[in-house]
Amino acid sequence: MKPTLTYTMIGLALGAGLMPLTAAPESAKAAKISDKTPVGNPFEVDPNVRVQLEYIEMPLLTMAELMDDEKATDTDTALRARVAELIKKGNAKLVEMHMLTVPDGQKATSESIREFIYPTEYEPPEIPNEIHLHAPDGTQGKMTSKDFATGPTPTAFETRNLGTTLEIEASVTPNDRAISLRFAPETVYFVEFTTYTDWKDKHGRSDIVMPVMYSMRITSALTVADGKPALVASLSPKDAKGVTDPSRKVLVFIKADILPVK
Repeated sequence: MKPTLTYTMIGLALGAGLMPLTAAPESAKAAKISDKTPVGNPFEVDPNVRVQLEYIEMPLLTMAELMDDEKATDTDTALRARVAELIKKGNAKLVEMHMLTVPDGQKATSESIREFIYPTEYEPPEIPNEIHLHAPDGTQGKMTSKDFATGPTPTAFETRNLGTTLEIEASVTPNDRAISLRFAPETVYFVEFTTYTDWKDKHGRSDIVMPVMYSMRITSALTVADGKPALVASLSPKDAKGVTDPSRKVLVFIKADILPVK
């Protein structure tokens, strides 16, 4: 009768929900919780990435000598250190720097601009064939004269951002802690207006003009090591007249730092 009593008590406990059919060991519970942590990601949450671009100007000959130096071009870190020496000696200068922080896997944009609005389409000037005149005494007459002509009239406009714009997309690689970057920095300068048609009458000037602009633009993607500079490109700046100056070069360096969220 004792075995029968034991089985009856166990059955009652199971039916009442007091005893689980199987009990997970503590080690299994810990393993299940640890499975929620992404493998290879040292951060509890996605980090931020701080991206920095430097524009460093130097004479073309200086750049050529720099790129021929095997020690300087061994790594981009050594190259940037050599450029720092040139800056201290006055053989190069830092002309611009951009910095933008973006969440891992996201896009961001920074702008330092002036909106420049200019006409792109014009109605041509018109000169009427005949002008009918009505005097107060009821008499009528007609005449032709350029005094009644209308000059070119703007009908459509566009907006161009003058200044600097930086677009960045950054993603941290899970294994080697490098950063994959997609970036598009642009610098736009207004140079002058070009006149296509002169028009002047008693009301003033109404010329057809179009703006001339100079831009330095990069669109690229690359993977960089955390905290290490990389040479992205060389650009040619404009001269005093707003045209490309082949005697000077602008080296563009990029650096990205992984910023854990603490």
